Amino acid sequence: MKLNDHPTVKKYLKSEKKFAPEEVDYQWLREIATAAGADDAGFVEIDRKDLRDQKCNIQRAFPGVKSIIGYVCRLNPPQLQSADRSLADVEFIALESEMKKVSRTIVKVLRENGIGSVVPSENFPMDMLKWPGKMWTVSHKPIAAAAGLGQIGHHRLLIHPVYGSYICLGTILIDVAVSKYDRPIDFNPCLECKLCVSVCPTGAISKNGEFEFFSCLVHTYRDRLGGFLNWVEEIVTSTNMVEYREKRDDSETMAVWQSLTHGGGYRCGYCMSVCPAGEDVIGSYIEDKKGYVSTVVKPLKDREEPVYILSGAEGESTVSKRFPHKTLKQVG
Repeated sequence: MKLNDHPTVKKYLKSEKKFAPEEVDYQWLREIATAAGADDAGFVEIDRKDLRDQKCNIQRAFPGVKSIIGYVCRLNPPQLQSADRSLADVEFIALESEMKKVSRTIVKVLRENGIGSVVPSENFPMDMLKWPGKMWTVSHKPIAAAAGLGQIGHHRLLIHPVYGSYICLGTILIDVAVSKYDRPIDFNPCLECKLCVSVCPTGAISKNGEFEFFSCLVHTYRDRLGGFLNWVEEIVTSTNMVEYREKRDDSETMAVWQSLTHGGGYRCGYCMSVCPAGEDVIGSYIEDKKGYVSTVVKPLKDREEPVYILSGAEGESTVSKRFPHKTLKQVG
């Protein structure tokens, strides 16, 4: 059978061709995003100077990209502030699931209107062939900041002017222009209160604004990416369970099991938990700073738990002094 005689080809050739729009209306796109469940959204052109360091990676992932949708979904602050960290994991897992639905709903509407799109992961999966380099398709925080959804705070998280730090970020790449693009907000919602510094168990967040990425990664993601290879090595180099338990106790092993089977498994995130910035959450801090510290900050500082620090790292010598209830565990 010749190609042009194939039923699908014949139907296509006879059909009325649908052409994708060259540009979409700003307000129409915002309404699609919010109707899908996003709490806020903004749009950036691919040629924005703020994103020039990402442009090549983004175009490699989706050559036709012309615009980028950045959106945020809100987390529940009391759940993130709880000293019972399983509650924080429950919230992250639930919202990550919701955001997948938000993205797919937006993509469906775009597809129905002839617009091509790509959804990079909010966190995982990543391209592990690039390990240990940059494995992610886009960096969501710079895109969100460029799209007017907030500014980066002292703790290196994006702070939304209304919702504060209690948000997760999503990004969608689209192959059409938007009638109007957003610009960064003209102030930083960060209060420079340094509560994030006071509660960071690894010392990754410093008073002068420096941030030690690997110190945060090793501890916070101990039961996930940050410690997985270490866990495998401990298994294969142990001749029996007695030897293995000298390296890792049963609660640590069960924590890895839980992260692999149910998701979550964040050992920290305290910088987000204590942040009082944002119109919707600032009230309790402004009205009673001492009470806020007593009920939100102190329980996390006093929580009994292991803190995983790279051997020789700057925070190694300060854990026992700053956090007498926590136990230092050297890594590597």
